Amino acid sequence: MDTRQLPKIMIGPLLLLIALMLPFFGESLTARLGFGILFWMVYWWVTAVVDMKITCLVPIIVVAFYPFIPREDVLKLYMHRDLFLIVGASLITSAWIRWDLAKRVSLNFLSYFSNNTRVQAVGWFWLCGIASFIMGNTPVGAIFAPIAVAALFYAGYKTFQQRYDSKAASNVLVAVAWGASIGGMTTPLGGGQAMVTWSFFNDYLGREIFFLDWTLRMLPLSLLVMAAVSLVIYYVMKPDPEEERFKGTRDFYRQELKDMGPMSFEEKICGYGFLTIIILAIARPLYVDILTGPSFQWMHPAHMFFIFAMLLFVIPSKQEKGEALLSVPTVVQNFPAAILFIWPGAVALGRVLSKTGADVVLAGWIQPIIDAGTITAIIGISAGSTLLSQFATDTAAAGILIPIVMEAFNDWAGLEKGSVAFIWIAAASLSWSFAVVSATGAQAIVAGFGSNIKRMFIYGMLVAFVCSIITILYFVITIGILKLPFYTMPPGL
Repeated sequence: MDTRQLPKIMIGPLLLLIALMLPFFGESLTARLGFGILFWMVYWWVTAVVDMKITCLVPIIVVAFYPFIPREDVLKLYMHRDLFLIVGASLITSAWIRWDLAKRVSLNFLSYFSNNTRVQAVGWFWLCGIASFIMGNTPVGAIFAPIAVAALFYAGYKTFQQRYDSKAASNVLVAVAWGASIGGMTTPLGGGQAMVTWSFFNDYLGREIFFLDWTLRMLPLSLLVMAAVSLVIYYVMKPDPEEERFKGTRDFYRQELKDMGPMSFEEKICGYGFLTIIILAIARPLYVDILTGPSFQWMHPAHMFFIFAMLLFVIPSKQEKGEALLSVPTVVQNFPAAILFIWPGAVALGRVLSKTGADVVLAGWIQPIIDAGTITAIIGISAGSTLLSQFATDTAAAGILIPIVMEAFNDWAGLEKGSVAFIWIAAASLSWSFAVVSATGAQAIVAGFGSNIKRMFIYGMLVAFVCSIITILYFVITIGILKLPFYTMPPGL
């Protein structure tokens, strides 16, 4: 470790000590401790002075010094039944990468776009946006960024510096990252922030929220903001005049697709298997009341993804003798290991806030916004969620914010589950994390391939503002004015 980083690292524990000394953060020492852990983790997440995976262990570090919960219970903070879903889906998409299924999908999509550089950027944005409906932003970035770089290489942008200095090339890479983030709330599979929110939401309602119920509420807003961001990419993020057209890019996509030949056995198994599970997950409300009991528990989406992933370890490949469709080397190379730390770490932080009573204190601070009226509350929660997701990871932001929203708005409008409406608002807004490289894995990936970080930040803040305005207007109409039960009442009622 670079010893010059030590003073920056120690700011994290120092923030905890400062919180303990300030009654402003609660009358009880335990509540102040919850705030201290929150500040420590957010600081380390935002500054990245230590590995993000280490940041997720802060509650364990604290409990070693002061058992604010029984030491034997600290690991339970990180455990959640939905870990099956995250691991299973990520394993399957690792197999997609290994057998080039993701590459085939993207080449098919992009071969229909012209060589106009602005059209290409919009095309990449929509491709990655749609993919992020069912995949986390990091896997989407890992899958599609190298393909985008290969196309840019073919168009003459062969080095990191060439891509960094080119507005057109950088726009394509930025579009990949933004697309990977923007679809993240359309389904519970859309990324760590969606999974964290879905998990807390299920616990809050005391029952499962079906994929279809979730998607029906999130898809309209997702499509609206995707259309708006497309306009920004096309009309605002203009390339230099001499870069209006890429050299031969469309021909590259078509030739690459031709070279791949027909779909392989491996691609068909991985693709159709994944699609089947998605269909079953969406159709779950149609059969969940019929296929009941322990014998059908495996039909929960989390179980099906995990079971299918395990089957891929034993189904032999026809291309590579002696190799299964999913293998340890494939997992080592393609599995987003950080999600095994960041997602449970975000869940653990939310539980720490609840167990220490810090969420009650935070809810009290939000009370003036609630008292100011529904429209003011919608604006505050949406803008706050979007701002927080720019500087903490979107997953961490969900772990911080969703428990607070659940506590603060529980009695809103006299409803038994009054927080429902504001969970939807916060959940949507958490996906508008476009500006800072550390906010999502996809943004970090494209930065490594040559995306201009300054350009990403400047336009990212603009796009986040646009998305926040659209989100506010959408929910002011649907919740503030119309008070649609579709958003104000628990799904399924």
